[in-house]
Amino acid sequence: MRSEAMATAGGDRLTGPFRSLWRHRELYRRVLLRDIQATYRGSVLGLAWIVLIPLFLVTIYTFVFGAVLHSTWVGATRSPFEVPLIFFTGLTVFSFFMEVISRATNHIRDNRTYVTKIIFPVDILCWVLVGTALFKLCVNLFLLLVFLVFVTGQLPLGVFLLPILIVPFVLLTLGMAWILAAVGAFVRDLSHVLQALAPIIMFISPVFYSVQQVPEGFQAAYFLNPLTFMLESTRNLLFFDTVFSARDFVIYMAASLIVFVVGYSFFQKLRPGFSDVI
Repeated sequence: MRSEAMATAGGDRLTGPFRSLWRHRELYRRVLLRDIQATYRGSVLGLAWIVLIPLFLVTIYTFVFGAVLHSTWVGATRSPFEVPLIFFTGLTVFSFFMEVISRATNHIRDNRTYVTKIIFPVDILCWVLVGTALFKLCVNLFLLLVFLVFVTGQLPLGVFLLPILIVPFVLLTLGMAWILAAVGAFVRDLSHVLQALAPIIMFISPVFYSVQQVPEGFQAAYFLNPLTFMLESTRNLLFFDTVFSARDFVIYMAASLIVFVVGYSFFQKLRPGFSDVI
């Protein structure tokens, strides 16, 4: 009986966030749309920046990594113009992750109007963070594929596996966002700490290089980084026609679900105290 109760509780912790999201889907849609629009509100070009910024980055990367620097990926790609797109891919994945966790630290305080309303489902606020970042990620990936087809003349077959790869990455990032949002409501310095750590996180993640370039003794430790599997697998799918290992994917999915469940449980445990500290 005890084991059945524990299994039921575990199932509730896993499905609870999805049930809450579905129950408040219309509210979520409106808050998400408002959050996306607020990102560029007041600017002359508005949401057009979501497209213009990636285009500008691709142009810069094409010049720097295509004409100035010579990456180790040059000899492994079909065209030298794929190299800046490889760097753009890494930065796109990293930007999604960093946008979510950096905004999460102040998200409860920034949305104090919602938090102080008893009837508002506060747990969907982190879903909003992920939804906004995911929208930008999809725009960036679409532009990446357009440029990739233009450069190589074909669409990589690995693109059809990309949604499967993104699912655990989103769940893991969301779990971390819940933890950081809950702690950030009580610890105001957390956002400054994360801001200081952001460059370090970038350079210890294989954003601009491959894990294969890391000394062999450190490669295993690199896969403890939640970004490593996603970065390596995305590049391999899109540029090197290499499918990720099923075993590695199962491990990554299991770890993501654990972080997802723990993050949501932690958030719900601290949630009653939010209104007292903001």
